[in-house]
Amino acid sequence: MVDSPVVSFRSMSVRYGRFEAIRRLSFDLLADFGVVGLFGPNGAGKTTTMRVLCGDINRYEGEAVVPSRKDIAYLPDKPFLYRWLSVEQAMMLFASRHADFRKAVFEHFLEGSNVTMRRRVGELSKGMSERLHLALIMARAPRIYVLDEPLAGVDPLTRDRLLEIIRVSRSDGAPVLLSTHLIQGVERIFDRVMMISDGRLLVLGTVEEVRRQGDGDLEQAYKRVVSSYE
Repeated sequence: MVDSPVVSFRSMSVRYGRFEAIRRLSFDLLADFGVVGLFGPNGAGKTTTMRVLCGDINRYEGEAVVPSRKDIAYLPDKPFLYRWLSVEQAMMLFASRHADFRKAVFEHFLEGSNVTMRRRVGELSKGMSERLHLALIMARAPRIYVLDEPLAGVDPLTRDRLLEIIRVSRSDGAPVLLSTHLIQGVERIFDRVMMISDGRLLVLGTVEEVRRQGDGDLEQAYKRVVSSYE
């Protein structure tokens, strides 16, 4: 028996006035998909797709079958913590709101960093703030993780460490949908790749399948696929 998808979009379209952010988008995400890299040019519809999945956008055409909001761990592309909170207060607030919060995973994300429990959110650098926000989200055990550009502000060494922690700390059976403009240096974390452009699905397949479209190189595959639809 085939498992039911964690997420299923069918002919999904979202419009802002005359602008169509996503158009007739259809795809399934299964529990065993692992880490799915979501790629596309600026304005491709990546964030809109994620916001529909998470229930932040509910005016659309088509059908979206998604988990309940409490079963989705969503990291938006902008900070959401109050600047006056201490790191410890932010952790306690998240733990009180989410029964699936795993303190040990949260602490593991912050090991070796300057993000200490007593520091205020407003005192953190952009990279440290992103690390804290990612730690809070990945400390949960939901049905799916949705991460919108989680690593844009961290240095390459920290990025490599956080990528590995994402892979090993995600809850069993919970896929990760991770939007990023980075390909080189991060592609090793991905099990599957999803590419969209102009609000349309271009590719959804395993990394090995997609690499073949770029002669073994994922970034080259991305350039070829996207340029062929422009």
